[in-house]
Amino acid sequence: MAKRDKKPAPLPFPSDPGAALFLELMMQMLAFFILLTSYAVIVDDKRLAAIGSLAGTFSPMPRGANLDEGKGPALPTRSIVDGSTAPKRTAKELTDIAKELGQGDAIEIMPLDKSSLRIRFPEHIAFAAGHVDLSPKARTLIDKLAIIFQKPEVTEIQIEGHTDATPTKNSDYPSNWELSAARAMAVFHELAEQGVPRGRMIAAGMGDQHPIKGHPELSRRVDITLKFRPVTDDVNYESKGGPIQTHHRPVVALPEHP
Repeated sequence: MAKRDKKPAPLPFPSDPGAALFLELMMQMLAFFILLTSYAVIVDDKRLAAIGSLAGTFSPMPRGANLDEGKGPALPTRSIVDGSTAPKRTAKELTDIAKELGQGDAIEIMPLDKSSLRIRFPEHIAFAAGHVDLSPKARTLIDKLAIIFQKPEVTEIQIEGHTDATPTKNSDYPSNWELSAARAMAVFHELAEQGVPRGRMIAAGMGDQHPIKGHPELSRRVDITLKFRPVTDDVNYESKGGPIQTHHRPVVALPEHP
């Protein structure tokens, strides 16, 4: 009768206190090295995923425990590595702020892609008809949003004023172009007063050139587009056939001397 192979005995934990201390130090150095590597990665989602992986590996809490779901004390690793992009996370924060101020149904907040989102203020929320002074409700909301706009991951803030094709009457502005530009600048100045860097913002009057078909009341609006740091490290995107978008700001050419 064949003898069963004996299972190898597990390796004993080092009995020497010095060896045990050395092993513990090596593990801590490895964790520290991985943490530094994760911070060196530009891509925000990958950095968060690396931190979440470390939290799950070295956490002393029971496996699967999560504060977010109320299952007991643990590091909130699931919320860190959920894979959501910066626009989605920011959209949720902005939506919560709008709901707290009672404007959740009136303000449209929507991620456009992996690196941008749009916030839309209808005229009846932001301004009185034909005027450029921000309403008290809009001012309070913009002041709250400015806190999020100051985050380092936000790289550019485009503020666009829009109108419909109705000619301006009884107004200090001769056309819808001037009116839309003045409204965009009103939002610009309010954000700047709340600490948003001026160099991060662009304000433009779009007039009536971008109406919303079927919803003329939304044609009179202010759109704020937030742009975030890139979420891809694909530096060879052009060689793979993908389009490359470039943004050109208007410049004034100097006159040529004869």
